[in-house]
Amino acid sequence: MRALEVTRYGGPEVLEWREAPDPVPGAGEVLVRVRAFAVNWADLLEREGRYPGQASAPFVSGHDLMGEVVALGPGVDAPAAGTRVFATGPHVGAAAELAAVPAACAIPAPEALGDVAAAALGAPYLTGELAIRVLGRLAPGDSVLIHAAAGALGSACLQLCRAYGAGTIVATAGSQEKIERVREWGADVAVDYTRDDFVPAVLAATGGKGVDVAIDSVGGDVLGATFDCVAPGGRLVCLGASSGASTKRFRLQTLFEKGISVAGYTLGLWIAAGVPEVTAGAQRVCELAARGLIDPVIARVFPAEDAAEAHRFLAGRRAIGRVVVALDPALLEAAA
Repeated sequence: MRALEVTRYGGPEVLEWREAPDPVPGAGEVLVRVRAFAVNWADLLEREGRYPGQASAPFVSGHDLMGEVVALGPGVDAPAAGTRVFATGPHVGAAAELAAVPAACAIPAPEALGDVAAAALGAPYLTGELAIRVLGRLAPGDSVLIHAAAGALGSACLQLCRAYGAGTIVATAGSQEKIERVREWGADVAVDYTRDDFVPAVLAATGGKGVDVAIDSVGGDVLGATFDCVAPGGRLVCLGASSGASTKRFRLQTLFEKGISVAGYTLGLWIAAGVPEVTAGAQRVCELAARGLIDPVIARVFPAEDAAEAHRFLAGRRAIGRVVVALDPALLEAAA
């Protein structure tokens, strides 16, 4: 098979399509013939050697894929061969023609979603689902702040909050075009964080109270300012730091001075640890997709030979929604 390998740490130029042995599914695994994979921020960080717990170079890139189950490993009886699935998880090696993945991570794809959308579903929607429902404890009518709402994770969180009956949603994004898009997706208030201070906008939108739930994947100064946006008794959920920075704002006293709950997690860690909420969250995501309440936003679909360009596109923060690489040429024609 062909696989997209990170041959050494560095920029997109270190990505190379190489011939590799076909993987054999081990105990508890299924073999998937990949039709498309999505590019995550985690893929960019792994390529640079900056992602916690990553494999050492060389390794096959990719966390999110969709395809068809072609073989079952020992002890596995589902999903059956021929099942159309999407999968996400640590060390998946999604950017390859074949991938052996844990059977628990290979989830039957909702029929309502096409192959490109199914490839885009995994990490953003499962991450957002668990952040919103499990850690954020969103209740109908709760107000929400979502940072980087035009990206893959932010757009997923925005759709999920609308599907679950959130009240006022304040979204931040980094350009006028992105602001317009997040308004189309249901944000009540949209703030261009490159030009305006989002804290006053949040307080104005909530009558000075602050939001019940804040979702942040940016970190740095954005996370620091977000503490001033959460209402007493509210929940702040941290999902990453795309800015590459932490914040000096957080200290033990912050918790009781502000009277808020702060939580954080990474989906890959929860999957690896077998946290049961992941399976339940995946079932809820599939149900929402089947009902048409969520539908991944696709920024662009790249052919396999342009996988390095897909990395550059995402790194340039030009993507509005999900970046997908198609191994099946028919998917490119459908996306054109």
